[in-house]
Amino acid sequence: MAGEWQADPLPFPGVEAAPERWLAEVARRQCGLVTVGQQRRGGVRDRVRARRVREGVWRRVAPNVVLVGAGPVTRRQRVLAAVLHAEHGALATGLTALELGEVRNVPYRPEIHLLVGRAHRGRGLPGVVYERTRRLPPPQALRVPPTAPYPRAVLDACRRLASAEQARAVALAAVQARVCDVAALAVEAAHVPPGDRARVAAIIDELASGVRSLPEAELRRHVLAAGLPEPLWNPRVHLPDGTFLCSPDALWPHLGVAAEVDSVAYHYATAAARADTAARAARMRAAGLVVVSFLPGRIRDDPSGVVRVLRDALAVGATREVPVLTVHAARP
Repeated sequence: MAGEWQADPLPFPGVEAAPERWLAEVARRQCGLVTVGQQRRGGVRDRVRARRVREGVWRRVAPNVVLVGAGPVTRRQRVLAAVLHAEHGALATGLTALELGEVRNVPYRPEIHLLVGRAHRGRGLPGVVYERTRRLPPPQALRVPPTAPYPRAVLDACRRLASAEQARAVALAAVQARVCDVAALAVEAAHVPPGDRARVAAIIDELASGVRSLPEAELRRHVLAAGLPEPLWNPRVHLPDGTFLCSPDALWPHLGVAAEVDSVAYHYATAAARADTAARAARMRAAGLVVVSFLPGRIRDDPSGVVRVLRDALAVGATREVPVLTVHAARP
Protein backbone atom coordinates (compact mmCIF):
# COMPACT_ATOMS: atom_id res chain seq x y z
CA MET A 1 0.00 0.00 0.00
CA ALA A 2 1.50 3.32 -1.03
CA GLY A 3 2.36 5.59 1.87
CA GLU A 4 3.15 2.84 4.37
CA TRP A 5 6.69 2.79 5.66
CA GLN A 6 6.45 -0.94 6.34
CA ALA A 7 6.35 -3.12 3.23
CA ASP A 8 2.85 -4.36 4.12
CA PRO A 9 1.57 -4.20 7.71
CA LEU A 10 -1.34 -6.53 7.06
CA PRO A 11 -2.14 -8.81 8.69
CA PHE A 12 -1.35 -8.14 12.33
CA PRO A 13 -1.95 -11.29 14.40
CA GLY A 14 -5.54 -11.45 15.63
CA VAL A 15 -6.85 -8.44 13.71
CA GLU A 16 -7.22 -9.82 10.18
CA ALA A 17 -11.03 -9.57 10.24
CA ALA A 18 -11.33 -6.28 12.16
CA PRO A 19 -10.29 -3.28 10.03
CA GLU A 20 -10.86 -0.79 12.84
CA ARG A 21 -8.56 -2.75 15.14
CA TRP A 22 -6.01 -3.01 12.37
CA LEU A 23 -6.12 0.77 11.84
CA ALA A 24 -5.71 1.38 15.58
CA GLU A 25 -2.61 -0.83 15.52
CA VAL A 26 -1.23 1.06 12.51
CA ALA A 27 -1.73 4.37 14.34
CA ARG A 28 -0.06 2.98 17.46
CA ARG A 29 2.98 1.83 15.50
CA GLN A 30 3.18 5.10 13.56
CA CYS A 31 3.11 7.54 16.50
CA GLY A 32 -0.58 8.32 16.00
CA LEU A 33 -0.23 8.97 12.25
CA VAL A 34 -2.11 7.25 9.45
CA THR A 35 -2.18 7.85 5.72
CA VAL A 36 -5.34 8.43 3.72
CA GLY A 37 -4.80 5.04 2.07
CA GLN A 38 -4.47 3.33 5.43
CA GLN A 39 -7.65 4.99 6.70
CA ARG A 40 -9.56 3.84 3.65
CA ARG A 41 -8.21 0.34 4.16
CA GLY A 42 -9.31 0.51 7.79
CA GLY A 43 -12.87 1.49 6.85
CA VAL A 44 -12.73 5.28 7.42
CA ARG A 45 -14.63 7.10 4.69
CA ASP A 46 -13.25 10.26 3.15
CA ARG A 47 -16.16 12.42 4.36
CA VAL A 48 -15.69 11.14 7.92
CA ARG A 49 -12.02 11.99 7.82
CA ALA A 50 -12.73 15.45 6.36
CA ARG A 51 -15.31 16.18 9.06
CA ARG A 52 -13.04 15.12 11.92
CA VAL A 53 -10.21 17.25 10.56
CA ARG A 54 -12.58 20.20 10.10
CA GLU A 55 -13.88 19.82 13.65
CA GLY A 56 -10.37 19.61 15.09
CA VAL A 57 -10.74 16.04 16.31
CA TRP A 58 -7.90 14.99 13.97
CA ARG A 59 -5.10 17.06 12.44
CA ARG A 60 -3.82 16.97 8.88
CA VAL A 61 -0.01 16.88 9.04
CA ALA A 62 0.65 16.35 5.32
CA PRO A 63 -1.67 16.21 2.28
CA ASN A 64 -2.12 12.45 2.71
CA VAL A 65 -1.24 12.02 6.40
CA VAL A 66 -3.48 12.62 9.42
CA LEU A 67 -2.74 12.69 13.14
CA VAL A 68 -5.48 10.73 14.91
CA GLY A 69 -5.77 13.23 17.74
CA ALA A 70 -5.84 16.96 18.40
CA GLY A 71 -2.63 17.42 20.37
CA PRO A 72 0.49 19.30 19.23
CA VAL A 73 2.56 17.64 16.52
CA THR A 74 5.99 16.56 17.75
CA ARG A 75 9.21 16.72 15.75
CA ARG A 76 9.27 12.93 15.49
CA GLN A 77 5.70 12.93 14.11
CA ARG A 78 6.58 15.62 11.54
CA VAL A 79 9.52 13.57 10.30
CA LEU A 80 7.41 10.42 10.09
CA ALA A 81 4.67 12.34 8.28
CA ALA A 82 7.26 13.45 5.70
CA VAL A 83 8.41 9.84 5.28
CA LEU A 84 4.84 8.58 4.90
CA HIS A 85 4.06 11.33 2.41
CA ALA A 86 7.18 10.56 0.33
CA GLU A 87 6.31 6.83 0.19
CA HIS A 88 8.37 4.13 -1.55
CA GLY A 89 10.91 3.40 1.18
CA ALA A 90 11.90 6.97 2.08
CA LEU A 91 14.22 7.27 5.10
CA ALA A 92 15.27 10.04 7.47
CA THR A 93 18.99 10.72 7.09
CA GLY A 94 21.65 13.31 7.81
CA LEU A 95 21.19 15.66 10.74
CA THR A 96 17.53 14.61 10.99
CA ALA A 97 18.50 10.99 11.70
CA LEU A 98 21.09 12.07 14.27
CA GLU A 99 18.55 14.35 15.95
CA LEU A 100 16.08 11.47 16.22
CA GLY A 101 18.90 9.39 17.72
CA GLU A 102 19.55 12.17 20.26
CA VAL A 103 23.22 12.53 19.33
CA ARG A 104 24.58 15.51 21.27
CA ASN A 105 26.78 18.42 20.13
CA VAL A 106 25.40 18.38 16.58
CA PRO A 107 24.34 21.57 14.72
CA TYR A 108 20.74 20.58 14.02
CA ARG A 109 18.65 22.26 11.34
CA PRO A 110 14.87 22.83 11.17
CA GLU A 111 14.52 21.21 7.75
CA ILE A 112 13.87 17.49 7.44
CA HIS A 113 16.39 15.52 5.37
CA LEU A 114 15.05 12.44 3.58
CA LEU A 115 16.62 9.85 1.32
CA VAL A 116 14.34 8.82 -1.53
CA GLY A 117 14.79 6.58 -4.56
CA ARG A 118 15.89 7.94 -7.91
CA ALA A 119 12.39 7.43 -9.30
CA HIS A 120 10.77 9.63 -6.64
CA ARG A 121 8.49 12.16 -8.33
CA GLY A 122 5.97 12.99 -5.62
CA ARG A 123 4.97 16.49 -4.62
CA GLY A 124 7.40 17.78 -2.02
CA LEU A 125 6.56 19.30 1.34
CA PRO A 126 7.85 22.69 2.53
CA GLY A 127 10.86 22.35 4.81
CA VAL A 128 11.78 18.89 3.54
CA VAL A 129 15.02 18.17 1.63
CA TYR A 130 14.63 15.19 -0.69
CA GLU A 131 17.93 13.57 -1.64
CA ARG A 132 17.57 11.10 -4.48
CA THR A 133 19.88 8.11 -4.42
CA ARG A 134 20.53 4.88 -6.30
CA ARG A 135 21.65 3.31 -2.99
CA LEU A 136 18.56 3.44 -0.80
CA PRO A 137 19.61 1.36 2.21
CA PRO A 138 17.37 -0.76 4.39
CA PRO A 139 16.25 1.18 7.48
CA GLN A 140 17.64 0.66 10.94
CA ALA A 141 15.73 -2.01 12.82
CA LEU A 142 12.95 -0.95 15.19
CA ARG A 143 13.26 2.77 14.39
CA VAL A 144 10.24 5.03 14.02
CA PRO A 145 10.47 7.02 11.81
CA PRO A 146 12.48 4.71 9.54
CA THR A 147 16.04 5.96 9.57
CA ALA A 148 19.10 5.39 7.41
CA PRO A 149 21.95 3.44 9.07
CA TYR A 150 24.04 5.86 11.12
CA PRO A 151 27.22 5.65 8.99
CA ARG A 152 25.16 6.70 5.96
CA ALA A 153 23.33 9.39 7.93
CA VAL A 154 26.58 10.83 9.31
CA LEU A 155 28.23 11.11 5.91
CA ASP A 156 25.03 12.45 4.33
CA ALA A 157 25.15 15.22 6.95
CA CYS A 158 28.88 15.85 6.47
CA ARG A 159 28.47 16.20 2.71
CA ARG A 160 25.69 18.78 2.95
CA LEU A 161 27.09 21.07 5.65
CA ALA A 162 28.65 24.24 4.25
CA SER A 163 31.34 24.38 6.93
CA ALA A 164 34.08 21.74 6.99
CA GLU A 165 34.44 22.34 10.73
CA GLN A 166 30.76 21.60 11.31
CA ALA A 167 31.11 18.43 9.23
CA ARG A 168 34.04 17.33 11.40
CA ALA A 169 32.03 18.12 14.53
CA VAL A 170 29.14 15.93 13.36
CA ALA A 171 31.38 12.93 12.65
CA LEU A 172 33.25 13.35 15.94
CA ALA A 173 29.98 13.63 17.88
CA ALA A 174 28.59 10.48 16.28
CA VAL A 175 31.70 8.44 17.09
CA GLN A 176 31.88 9.91 20.60
CA ALA A 177 28.23 8.94 21.12
CA ARG A 178 29.03 5.43 19.80
CA VAL A 179 26.20 5.36 17.30
CA CYS A 180 28.78 4.24 14.73
CA ASP A 181 32.49 3.54 14.60
CA VAL A 182 35.30 4.70 12.35
CA ALA A 183 35.48 1.41 10.46
CA ALA A 184 31.81 1.63 9.47
CA LEU A 185 32.27 5.24 8.34
CA ALA A 186 35.29 4.21 6.25
CA VAL A 187 33.22 1.52 4.50
CA GLU A 188 30.44 4.00 3.76
CA ALA A 189 32.97 6.62 2.60
CA ALA A 190 33.81 4.44 -0.41
CA HIS A 191 30.38 5.33 -1.85
CA VAL A 192 30.35 9.11 -1.48
CA PRO A 193 30.23 11.21 -4.68
CA PRO A 194 33.63 12.23 -6.10
CA GLY A 195 33.15 15.88 -5.22
CA ASP A 196 32.82 15.06 -1.52
CA ARG A 197 35.62 12.51 -1.21
CA ALA A 198 38.38 14.91 -0.13
CA ARG A 199 36.34 16.27 2.78
CA VAL A 200 35.17 12.83 3.88
CA ALA A 201 38.68 11.34 3.58
CA ALA A 202 40.08 14.09 5.82
CA ILE A 203 37.37 13.40 8.40
CA ILE A 204 38.03 9.65 8.35
CA ASP A 205 41.79 10.21 8.70
CA GLU A 206 41.18 12.45 11.70
CA LEU A 207 38.88 9.94 13.37
CA ALA A 208 41.23 7.03 12.62
CA SER A 209 44.01 8.83 14.49
CA GLY A 210 41.98 8.50 17.69
CA VAL A 211 40.85 12.10 18.28
CA ARG A 212 37.32 12.36 19.62
CA SER A 213 36.59 16.11 19.90
CA LEU A 214 37.13 19.26 17.87
CA PRO A 215 39.71 20.70 20.33
CA GLU A 216 41.67 17.45 20.10
CA ALA A 217 41.46 17.63 16.31
CA GLU A 218 42.74 21.22 16.37
CA LEU A 219 45.55 20.20 18.70
CA ARG A 220 46.48 17.40 16.31
CA ARG A 221 46.66 19.83 13.39
CA HIS A 222 48.99 22.11 15.37
CA VAL A 223 51.21 19.14 16.29
CA LEU A 224 51.50 17.98 12.69
CA ALA A 225 51.99 21.49 11.30
CA ALA A 226 54.82 22.11 13.76
CA GLY A 227 56.58 18.88 12.81
CA LEU A 228 56.26 17.41 16.29
CA PRO A 229 55.98 13.63 16.60
CA GLU A 230 52.35 12.57 16.56
CA PRO A 231 51.16 11.17 19.87
CA LEU A 232 48.67 8.43 20.54
CA TRP A 233 45.22 9.95 20.92
CA ASN A 234 42.98 8.71 23.75
CA PRO A 235 45.00 5.56 24.50
CA ARG A 236 44.33 3.42 27.55
CA VAL A 237 47.20 3.40 30.02
CA HIS A 238 47.74 0.81 32.77
CA LEU A 239 50.24 0.56 35.61
CA PRO A 240 52.67 -2.39 35.63
CA ASP A 241 50.34 -4.36 37.94
CA GLY A 242 47.51 -4.01 35.41
CA THR A 243 45.62 -1.26 37.24
CA PHE A 244 44.00 1.21 34.88
CA LEU A 245 45.66 4.62 35.18
CA CYS A 246 44.11 6.94 32.61
CA SER A 247 43.12 7.62 29.04
CA PRO A 248 44.80 10.95 28.24
CA ASP A 249 43.78 12.99 25.24
CA ALA A 250 47.32 12.72 23.84
CA LEU A 251 50.29 10.64 24.94
CA TRP A 252 53.89 10.43 23.75
CA PRO A 253 54.67 7.07 25.40
CA HIS A 254 58.36 7.01 24.37
CA LEU A 255 58.87 10.33 26.21
CA GLY A 256 56.40 9.94 29.07
CA VAL A 257 54.48 13.12 28.15
CA ALA A 258 50.69 13.55 28.18
CA ALA A 259 48.53 16.44 27.00
CA GLU A 260 44.99 17.08 28.14
CA VAL A 261 42.23 19.28 26.71
CA ASP A 262 40.73 20.86 29.80
CA SER A 263 37.12 20.94 28.62
CA VAL A 264 34.27 19.16 30.34
CA ALA A 265 31.64 19.85 27.67
CA TYR A 266 33.46 18.15 24.83
CA HIS A 267 33.36 14.86 26.69
CA TYR A 268 29.76 15.11 27.95
CA ALA A 269 30.85 15.04 31.59
CA THR A 270 28.97 15.95 34.77
CA ALA A 271 29.46 18.94 37.04
CA ALA A 272 32.01 16.97 39.08
CA ALA A 273 34.18 16.24 36.03
CA ARG A 274 36.52 19.19 36.56
CA ALA A 275 37.57 17.78 39.93
CA ASP A 276 37.92 14.36 38.32
CA THR A 277 40.16 15.86 35.63
CA ALA A 278 42.43 17.41 38.26
CA ALA A 279 42.60 14.12 40.16
CA ARG A 280 43.45 12.27 36.96
CA ALA A 281 46.28 14.69 36.21
CA ALA A 282 47.63 14.16 39.72
CA ARG A 283 47.56 10.38 39.24
CA MET A 284 49.39 10.69 35.94
CA ARG A 285 52.10 12.86 37.48
CA ALA A 286 52.42 10.44 40.38
CA ALA A 287 52.99 7.66 37.82
CA GLY A 288 55.90 9.64 36.34
CA LEU A 289 54.26 11.34 33.36
CA VAL A 290 54.85 14.97 32.38
CA VAL A 291 51.36 16.44 32.02
CA VAL A 292 50.34 19.65 30.25
CA SER A 293 46.80 20.88 29.70
CA PHE A 294 45.13 23.42 27.43
CA LEU A 295 41.77 25.12 27.31
CA PRO A 296 39.98 24.76 23.95
CA GLY A 297 40.09 28.53 23.52
CA ARG A 298 43.85 28.57 23.77
CA ILE A 299 44.19 25.72 21.28
CA ARG A 300 42.04 27.72 18.88
CA ASP A 301 43.53 31.21 19.44
CA ASP A 302 47.16 30.62 20.42
CA PRO A 303 48.56 27.76 18.34
CA SER A 304 52.17 29.01 18.58
CA GLY A 305 51.93 29.17 22.38
CA VAL A 306 50.46 25.68 22.51
CA VAL A 307 53.25 24.32 20.31
CA ARG A 308 55.87 26.04 22.47
CA VAL A 309 54.48 24.40 25.62
CA LEU A 310 54.46 21.02 23.89
CA ARG A 311 58.05 21.41 22.66
CA ASP A 312 59.21 22.26 26.17
CA ALA A 313 57.31 19.31 27.66
CA LEU A 314 58.74 16.89 25.10
CA ALA A 315 62.24 18.27 25.79
CA VAL A 316 61.74 17.66 29.51
CA GLY A 317 60.47 14.16 28.80
CA ALA A 318 63.57 13.40 26.74
CA THR A 319 65.80 14.10 29.77
CA ARG A 320 63.87 11.88 32.18
CA GLU A 321 63.52 8.18 32.66
CA VAL A 322 60.38 6.99 30.87
CA PRO A 323 57.88 5.47 33.32
CA VAL A 324 57.07 1.81 32.85
CA LEU A 325 53.47 1.69 31.71
CA THR A 326 51.32 -0.50 29.47
CA VAL A 327 49.71 1.51 26.68
CA HIS A 328 46.95 0.42 24.32
CA ALA A 329 46.07 2.59 21.35
CA ALA A 330 42.46 3.72 20.98
CA ARG A 331 40.32 1.44 18.87
CA PRO A 332 39.24 3.07 15.62
